[in-house]
Amino acid sequence: MNDRERLELLYDTFAHRVYAYALRHCGANDADDVLSETFAVAWRRIDVVPEHSLPWLLKTAGNLIRNRRRADTRRTDLTTSLARFHHEASSPFDEVVVEREHVLTVLERLTDLEREALLLIAWDGLNLVDASAVAGCAPRAFRARLSRARARLTAELAQPSPLSSDVLTASVHKEIQP
Repeated sequence: MNDRERLELLYDTFAHRVYAYALRHCGANDADDVLSETFAVAWRRIDVVPEHSLPWLLKTAGNLIRNRRRADTRRTDLTTSLARFHHEASSPFDEVVVEREHVLTVLERLTDLEREALLLIAWDGLNLVDASAVAGCAPRAFRARLSRARARLTAELAQPSPLSSDVLTASVHKEIQP
């Protein structure tokens, strides 16, 4: 039996049980996705799927569900933090724009590898091992890349922005006045 036939047999035999497990643990909205992701993992790792495969499939589904929950929690925490920051921010709009522009400019100055390392961790919420897999390098190499990226980002952000709010405000008012 080739790999494809084995996967088809696994799917035909266990899909309904994996779906029931996902439905029980994450609800109808996510059960289909968990089912498809579980069998996508099984396809990628078909050579390590054991002969007695149902426990392996359910464990994989459980891991996927936990990863989804962690991502949802991070997303919710980030949304809450951003809302609190926005609410508590007392700086005028032009300062926020300048600060955002400064951060984007600093990110552009980083190398592609450094920027990707930061974004995989900070934006995508991956852990070190998963981020290193996405980046195609060993976790130790990724950790070094991330460390360098954080150091450069911190150093660059410590430098004053080329546009201060006074300069921006003056230029805006100059353009508005007749």
